[in-house]
Amino acid sequence: MRLIFITLFLSFSVIGFSQKTWYGEIAVFGGGGTNDIFRFDELDGAASYTGNGYYTFGMRLRRMMGEWFSVESGLSFSGESYTMRSAPVPETTSRDGSFGMITVPVNARADFLRYLFADAGIIAGIQTGSYGDDNLSGMGVSVGLGASYRFKSDIIITARAYASQYSLIHFMPEDYPHSLYNSGFTVGIGYRFIRLGKCNC
Repeated sequence: MRLIFITLFLSFSVIGFSQKTWYGEIAVFGGGGTNDIFRFDELDGAASYTGNGYYTFGMRLRRMMGEWFSVESGLSFSGESYTMRSAPVPETTSRDGSFGMITVPVNARADFLRYLFADAGIIAGIQTGSYGDDNLSGMGVSVGLGASYRFKSDIIITARAYASQYSLIHFMPEDYPHSLYNSGFTVGIGYRFIRLGKCNC
């Protein structure tokens, strides 16, 4: 749990309010894609999992550090669906299931060619619900590529393709832990604002 609080503290400290004037964005998004639950070192005779896709939604807060560089964080939820197949004992059985992941990312973003951007960073994920004996809560990484358009009204629409690898470091270590991989697409709508410092300039 200590790592969760450290991650949350760092994410909001990085984009936290300061005395200087700065530009920022706040947005909501939703989307989905494909998922996979696996072990890096698979065990012979263990149950196998097949991902059946996921949906996601959330919000993000972005702080601009210049014309092309920014840092962002936020909070999101993903609903993960899967099929579990047991080892032959002597017959194979299967069942469908689902669980959730609450995610806090801290990403660095670079904008280029006016409308395009790329981002990468770390993610802290907390599993809700259960799919088996393991728990996928932990630290991972995420990368993305997208496009963004800002209207004169400062309303922004964004489309982003991304991939996230969860649970590279588990909060509750296992001998042979599972990991979760998501790849998908989100669309979002947001608003750009100016946070004025004490000088109100």
